[in-house]
Amino acid sequence: MLLTSFVPMAMLVVMGALVWFNIYAFTVSPVTAVKIAIGVVPTVLVLGRGLWVLASKIDNPVHGVPVREHEQPELWALVRRLAEVADTAPPDDIHLIADANAAVMEDTRLLGLISTRRHLFIGAPLIAEMSSAQFAAVLTHELAHYSNRDTRFAGIAYRSRRAYVHTLATMNRDDYLQRGLHFLLRHCGAVTLRASTKLSRRQESAADEAAAGAVGSAATVAAFRELAPIAESWQAFLDNHLVVGWTAGYLPADAFAGYRRLRASLHDQLGELRANPPDEADPYDTHPPMSERIAAIDALRAVGTVRVPPGPALGLLHNPVPLLDAALLDGLVPEARTKRRVDWPTLVRIGGLAALTEATGTVLANAARLTARPPSLRTLLDALDAGLLTELGATPPGPAGPGGPADGPRVRYERAKLIVRKGLFGAVVTTLTEAGAVRWQESWPSVGAMRLDERYRVALPELVDAAVSERPDTAGLRALLDAAGQITRKATPSWHSYWAPRPAS
Repeated sequence: MLLTSFVPMAMLVVMGALVWFNIYAFTVSPVTAVKIAIGVVPTVLVLGRGLWVLASKIDNPVHGVPVREHEQPELWALVRRLAEVADTAPPDDIHLIADANAAVMEDTRLLGLISTRRHLFIGAPLIAEMSSAQFAAVLTHELAHYSNRDTRFAGIAYRSRRAYVHTLATMNRDDYLQRGLHFLLRHCGAVTLRASTKLSRRQESAADEAAAGAVGSAATVAAFRELAPIAESWQAFLDNHLVVGWTAGYLPADAFAGYRRLRASLHDQLGELRANPPDEADPYDTHPPMSERIAAIDALRAVGTVRVPPGPALGLLHNPVPLLDAALLDGLVPEARTKRRVDWPTLVRIGGLAALTEATGTVLANAARLTARPPSLRTLLDALDAGLLTELGATPPGPAGPGGPADGPRVRYERAKLIVRKGLFGAVVTTLTEAGAVRWQESWPSVGAMRLDERYRVALPELVDAAVSERPDTAGLRALLDAAGQITRKATPSWHSYWAPRPAS
């Protein structure tokens, strides 16, 4: 408490000294005092706002899906037993969250000195992928922070850092007085932060020892080695796979089944990460390096005192799939609840077509405008045969942008070629997909794979390149589409521009 309150106390002392000095100057010479106040008052206001940040209420809304004891008695029973071993009271509530992490939080009063309610947050990816013993080690570590009163003092430390950062950020570096105070606070604060970091690391080590004492060193080490693989694979899943059909209005019906398949496909990479966890050195990191934590836990040779049910942590939950899905949705924007839920093969097809048809709507619309015919694939091929490639890929003119007067004919042609090729490829693949000549397959860890039926034995990209060449040749594409029975005089369905997912990491 002394360390974390040092900087705010220093700010208060400086502010008081400046006010006293200005008052004293007023008793000596009012004119001089007014001149001094011109520099002192802005500095006092900056320090005062920083201290107000320290005392103001911090809004920490409780998020996640509540895990009620009558619905999940086995999980609650394990948490209560682990809290007893950690020499603390159990949390007042448990929430399942979409982060690959676990945490505890306390609602407090009087700057964190009085506790009112305790919360335990459990990451859905952890309970989905860890064993029961590994999961129990993570829970014990978090609960041990309650027994050390870390969560209560963490509130004071957070408020102190918040006031410190806010004050430094709002100081006027052009003012000589504030520049000097900025220099002093920055260096004093750095010393204090380093000292508080050492305390935080000791708290983490104590929580690690509690986890090892509860479930054993082996399970605790295994849990800590699993944290980075889960975090890395979960982020890759969120970035590349979960939202593959988002813009089209779709989400997977069973997201965690896909996440499990992604992890299986990344077996070697995750194994390497498991064997060599990230070990970045940061003097202000509140956690010791992972290698040090693992070595210290392993040296304890603890056997554990809590009997944890064998098997995966998911076995602690009754009907886990809806609960995990609810936690995932809770971590997304509200719009996620409006998305249609489909199985993974369907999502792969939707996402793949969405990525390929970004330019298709524009190109088909240009073809229809240029030929006064319906916006169909046949219309597009006829326009290419007529030598209208540049016009098909035309973009709105601008003073110096794409399609503007500053562009020469060759530049406009090459730009149009790229656009038309992408739009044509999307239209052809969509048509062949509807005909059953193209199949979309899950292909973890990528977002999916497109497979042209082997009966056609053609290189589809080469046929598209021939159609958009300087001497367009659409015969190959027409033969392929005729073979699939899909070239008709009917207009194609409405085309939409969809977001293209990033390549899988």
